[in-house]
Amino acid sequence: LEYKEGEWFYRDLYYVGNGIFMGVEAGHFQNKPVFAMSYQGNFKGMTEEEMDKILREALRENWQRTRIWKKVEWEKDDYKYVCEPDFTGSIEEIGGTERIYKKDKQIYIFYYAGGIIG
Repeated sequence: LEYKEGEWFYRDLYYVGNGIFMGVEAGHFQNKPVFAMSYQGNFKGMTEEEMDKILREALRENWQRTRIWKKVEWEKDDYKYVCEPDFTGSIEEIGGTERIYKKDKQIYIFYYAGGIIG
């Protein structure tokens, strides 16, 4: 996945198979990396469509609070979304987990770590 606007360039390289996914994303300004994050996750407890739907709803409804360095909890119907950073901070240094539960059973987990470069 790539996106370019002006002197900014973003690339997300990821791989998905058997309910497991992993990748790395990076943001560049003037052809120099300024941010990078690696991630790994497991959505074996749900379909890819279900995962996409729940994540989109949780993130859209919390767009003002949803930052991967801030804790977020969201619930709808039988689902609960939780983003828990390992520490409080900012985009300069991030790490933590995202989880989705259905009827109190964890069906998705996402580990992330990264931050500002330089």
